[in-house]
Amino acid sequence: MKITVEHTGSAENEVVLRCPSLDEEMLGVLSLLRSGLQRLCVWDGSRQTTLLTPNEVVYCETVEDQVFVYTGQAMYQTALGLGELESRYGGLGFFRAGKSTVVNLHHIRNLESQGAGRIQATLATGEKLIVSRHYAPLLRERLGL
Repeated sequence: MKITVEHTGSAENEVVLRCPSLDEEMLGVLSLLRSGLQRLCVWDGSRQTTLLTPNEVVYCETVEDQVFVYTGQAMYQTALGLGELESRYGGLGFFRAGKSTVVNLHHIRNLESQGAGRIQATLATGEKLIVSRHYAPLLRERLGL
């Protein structure tokens, strides 16, 4: 892929993608560009609202019908369900790891096979999550393993 940067007198930034067809590489570039524009609305324990970029999210989990969003520094809540988080941000690395967990693949540092077809994922924060045997083959496929 050829990358060209042009400096112009224009007040607004512009990105132009030229390609013979919209292949996997270009779809990845588009997802990356869009991720900088998308925000996830969350709130903390004092009900203060924060807008996060998807890249800030390490993982999400459901506990007693509430969805918690974890970053490297804090824990928040969101009104979105895990299925909606996965569908909205799946192209940006969100992956369903279990019935009650969605993990951001960009924050996985280590994978270790466990018994019964499960995988233990060590995250950038040092936390360990189990990818269920149902989702483990999909994770291997998504990572190209």
